[in-house]
Amino acid sequence: MENKETLRKSYTNDYYSLPSHPLKTRSSSGLFTQLTSTQVNEFKESFALLDKDGNGVIGKEDLEAMLVSLGQNPTSSDLSYMLSLIPSPLNFAAYLTFFSTHLSEISPREEIIKAFQTFDEDNSGKVNFYELKDALMTMGSRMSEHQVDNALKSFLNGDFVQYQDLIDALARSEDKN
Repeated sequence: MENKETLRKSYTNDYYSLPSHPLKTRSSSGLFTQLTSTQVNEFKESFALLDKDGNGVIGKEDLEAMLVSLGQNPTSSDLSYMLSLIPSPLNFAAYLTFFSTHLSEISPREEIIKAFQTFDEDNSGKVNFYELKDALMTMGSRMSEHQVDNALKSFLNGDFVQYQDLIDALARSEDKN
């Protein structure tokens, strides 16, 4: 009996240590709990955009269609290489795991600071309100003039925004959620 138990434990340990074991690839699913419902919904939207054929899996054809829409002309080997870097099949759960793992390695605060520093030409910790306002109204998730004015009014110092104060306020707001 002891030999069977030893063999079972050995087999189980070896099986779970295989890199392709399905339970091993799911070990990072605890990261899902770190995502907000807004982030999960954004991932769902981006996944749906990539899953061109709507089959619930992002495959070579989906990846190629996305890259072509971005003006790229990937070769078959390019696509195969890109897909080799991510879990397969790339269904929504694998997509969420893959990107949430990479998101956890990024410091949002540092990324926000870098974004503001692109507008801070003299490294003063301030950005021109009108330049920032224009960027917020014309780039990314565009804000209306009214939204920008309301969001930034308490951070204005003349024609400038002290962006560290704004970042601190955003961090406090995120901590409350």
